[in-house]
Amino acid sequence: MAVLFPLLSFAQERIMVIADPHVLPQSVIEQETDFAEYMKTQRKMLDLSEPIWHALLDTALKYKPNLVLIPGDLTRDGETAAHDTVSAGILRLQAAGIRTLVIPGNHDLPGDNWETLYPGTFEDAVKDADSYSFAVEPISGLTVIGIDGSDGNASVGKLSDATQAWILNQADAAVAKGNMIIAMSHWQILEHFDQQGTLESACRFTNADELRDDLMHHGVHLVLTGHFHVNGITTFRDTTGLTNDSLVEITTGSPITYPCPYRWLTLSADRKQVAVTTDYVTAVDTIVDLVTYGREWMYEHTQNMIPGLARRAWGKVLDKWDEKVVPVMEQAGVPSYLIAAIKKLLPQSEEDQVAVTQKYLGEPAANLYLFHSEANENERPELGTTLANAVYDGMNGMVGEIFGNLVSALPVFPGLARSVAEVSVQSIVEDKTQRQSALYADVTDDLHPTLYINAAEPQGFEEIEEIPCAVKYIRQGQLLIQKGERIYTPQGQQIAQ
Repeated sequence: MAVLFPLLSFAQERIMVIADPHVLPQSVIEQETDFAEYMKTQRKMLDLSEPIWHALLDTALKYKPNLVLIPGDLTRDGETAAHDTVSAGILRLQAAGIRTLVIPGNHDLPGDNWETLYPGTFEDAVKDADSYSFAVEPISGLTVIGIDGSDGNASVGKLSDATQAWILNQADAAVAKGNMIIAMSHWQILEHFDQQGTLESACRFTNADELRDDLMHHGVHLVLTGHFHVNGITTFRDTTGLTNDSLVEITTGSPITYPCPYRWLTLSADRKQVAVTTDYVTAVDTIVDLVTYGREWMYEHTQNMIPGLARRAWGKVLDKWDEKVVPVMEQAGVPSYLIAAIKKLLPQSEEDQVAVTQKYLGEPAANLYLFHSEANENERPELGTTLANAVYDGMNGMVGEIFGNLVSALPVFPGLARSVAEVSVQSIVEDKTQRQSALYADVTDDLHPTLYINAAEPQGFEEIEEIPCAVKYIRQGQLLIQKGERIYTPQGQQIAQ
C-alpha cells in the first residue's frame, strides 16, 4: 500500500488517559439502602469514584492536555445520574478547549443515547453505522480509532465482521494520509501475563488474536485499553518473517482501584515515538493519603476475588484432567485405577473449591495482586520470588489437605500442583508475557517508557518534553517522586534508588 508521508513537522502533543473511572454519584449512593453491604464485595472504591473523577477533571484543567481519552466503563452500571455526571465533566473539559473522546465499556449500557450524552466524541468524526466505533483526527497527524466492542452490552468484547472491516478501512485511510494511529478499546487485545485469557477470559476480545493481526497489518501499532484495572504495557512482534509488524498495548488501571493511576502520553513531533508517564490520584477531600488507604482497601477486598478465580481455576483443572494431568501421572507410573480414584478426591462442588482455595491462597493471592497492581514487577525480583514461593507453598498445602497420605506415597503431586500456577505466577513476577516465545518483547516498562512505534530497532531519539509534573512511582504502598535522576519521598527526603 502506498503511503503519503506528511511534509510538515507537527508539534509535540500531550494526551491524558483515564480508564475505568466507574463514576457513581453520591446522590445514587444515598438512595441505596444496602450500599454498605454491597461495598464489602467490591475491590473498587466506588464510594470515592465521584471525588476521584473531579480530582482528575481538576488535573486536566490545570495541565491542559491536547486530548483526553477514556477507554470505557465511565459509570458503575450505566446509571442515568452517573452518565450525566460524567457528561457534565467532559463538557467542562471541552469548554476549556480540551477535546475528550470516549467509548463504552461493559458497564456503560450505552443504549441509543450514547451520542447524545457524549457528542464531542463524534464531532468531525466518521462513525460506524453498526456500533459506536469512530475515527477522528483530533490533533494534526494523529488519527484516533475508537473500537466499540460492547456489541449490545455484551459481557465480553465482540466485534461484528462488518464493524471489524470498517475499522480496518479507517486504518487504511489514516495510513494513506501519513497519520499516526492510536486505537482505543475497552477490551484488551494482547495478553499481559501468561494464561490471562484462561484466568480472566472476559478481559480480551473474543477474536483477540485475529484482531491483533488485522490491526497490525493495516497500520495500527498502538492501542489503549482498560477493563483489567492494572497498569500494563506489552509488545507483540510478528516474527513470522512475512512482516516486521508490532503492536504495543497500553492498559491503564482504574483510578478507583489501588494505586489509582492515570496516564500521560507525549507524542514526538514526527509521530514515531510516544513517551508514557504514569501518575496517580493521591488524595481527595476526605482522604489525605489515598495511596495507603487504597492499598489497605485492596488487600482486604482482594479476598472477594478469590471465589471467581477459584471457580475458573478448578474448572480448568477438571476440564483438562484427561488431557494434561493423566499423562503426567501415567508417566510417573501411577496405575489407571488409582488415577480414577484420585480424581474423585478433588473438590467437586464450587463451595468446596472456594473454601480450600481461600484457606491456602487467600493471603498469598492478595499480596501477589498488590505487587502486580504496582507494575514493573521485574524491578523487585527478591520480593517477586518471595511472593511466588508463598503461592507455591499454598498450592502444596491444598494438595496435602485434598489428597492426604497419597502425597507422600506419590511425590508427583507437589510438582503437579506447582505446575498449575507456575506459568501465570512466574509471568507476573518476571513481568514477561509468553516467556517461552519470541513473539512478545522480553519486558516492556509498564509505567514510564518511551515507545518506538513499529520500529524493529530504535532509529535515533528525539528528546520529548517532560510532562509538567514530577514522575511518581508506587512501591509497596509508598509514594516515590522522581525528579531527574533523584528519588524523593513526598516530604522531600531523598532516598537511595
